[in-house]
Amino acid sequence: MVLSVIVITYNCWGLLWQCMKSVFKKIQGVDYEIIVVDNKSVDETRASIKKEFPEVVLLLNNKNMGVAKARNQGMSIAKGRYILILDADAEIISEDFNDLIRYMDKNTDIGILGCSLISDNNELHPSTRTFPRPIHIILRRLSYIGLVKDSSILKKHHLAYWDRKAPMKVDFVEGAFQLIRKEAIDKVGLLDGRMFYGFEDADYCARMIKADYYVVCYPSFVVKHYLQGITRKNPFNMMALRHYLSYMRFYLKHRQLILGKQHFYK
Repeated sequence: MVLSVIVITYNCWGLLWQCMKSVFKKIQGVDYEIIVVDNKSVDETRASIKKEFPEVVLLLNNKNMGVAKARNQGMSIAKGRYILILDADAEIISEDFNDLIRYMDKNTDIGILGCSLISDNNELHPSTRTFPRPIHIILRRLSYIGLVKDSSILKKHHLAYWDRKAPMKVDFVEGAFQLIRKEAIDKVGLLDGRMFYGFEDADYCARMIKADYYVVCYPSFVVKHYLQGITRKNPFNMMALRHYLSYMRFYLKHRQLILGKQHFYK
């Protein structure tokens, strides 16, 4: 099997339905499976996915396991030589998924491949970034202020000066869409299950780089990401707290890498 698509979901059936439809429509000519991990949704997700998409492998949790642990459940049973981590609120826009497979086949030193993410109003989302320093976390929480959003610090963090004409090696690509080499997973291990929500994607990219794999963004492939913004709607709720705790763990694990020189860009 070439590809395993892993989606975790929690009370977002409408977005998940749209995500599934885009997978079946846009991934063609590839032998693949879809694994959905449900973190104890209480909406119509469980019954609806069994009815609408009976071919999907469905794992049902009896509590919310968080992002990393739920993804690990899917990754542990995946049969593909590539694993696609895809958010439930993501919709594949580009047509030829085989371009990504061919690129990964050709470049065996790539551990994780990302793409361009756009928001629901078709604006480019800064999904490809440098490793976040504490100042970046603070400024991103204040990015609703124009001067902060347009600051050179954030623009450099978001690689806003990259022309996006060709694939580029980067620090990390957002976990809404990560195409991961199974051989690299076997070498690096699964996601850090102690990171309940947030930065498990940056952590995984850092671990890949430490294991001598590259992380690359393939900008011509586009996915729409309907950002739910859980932590930005209320920066003081429990999910936001878990987000900050995940960053602390990420920072402590990779402080030298985070504060070091930028790897592949000015």
